[in-house]
Amino acid sequence: MTLKPIISALALFALIAGAPTLHAEDSSPRKFVQDFYEWYVPMSARSHSEDASNIALKKRSSAFSAELLKALKEDALASSKSPGEIVGLDWDPFLNSQEQIERCVIGNISSKNGSFRVDIYDILGGKKDKKPNIIAEVKQENGHWIFVNFWNPDGGNLLSELRELSKSRKKTSK
Repeated sequence: MTLKPIISALALFALIAGAPTLHAEDSSPRKFVQDFYEWYVPMSARSHSEDASNIALKKRSSAFSAELLKALKEDALASSKSPGEIVGLDWDPFLNSQEQIERCVIGNISSKNGSFRVDIYDILGGKKDKKPNIIAEVKQENGHWIFVNFWNPDGGNLLSELRELSKSRKKTSK
């Protein structure tokens, strides 16, 4: 018996054992969404000179798809140009609410067409809502998770709403 195969196997084992590993939980859609909401909800509760969603777009822009980021920024810009008028979203796009909530918890996660839909429940008065308040759609892009859309459990989604608002603003400006 030669030592060469044993040494090769030991070297391979040492290489694999020494390599940094990414646990499935660390790279899961659940962790990505939970981490975002653990940051976002308390931040949104504080008083700011601008909407919390705009702060999220600036501080965490890499967490959003290019399409979603562009549509949200365009909506925010249109709203800032028309103070006192509702020309864009008049609710928090990440909470699907105009009210402040205590915190969010993650519920079911389903896979659809290469992305994941993550049910997000609000906690109000110490109680979890019976149904999700919003459903985040996420996918992996270039090795990290991003939000690609947000769905209303009763129907509709953020990207469609932003498109309709943009069309409406263009009609009004003509």
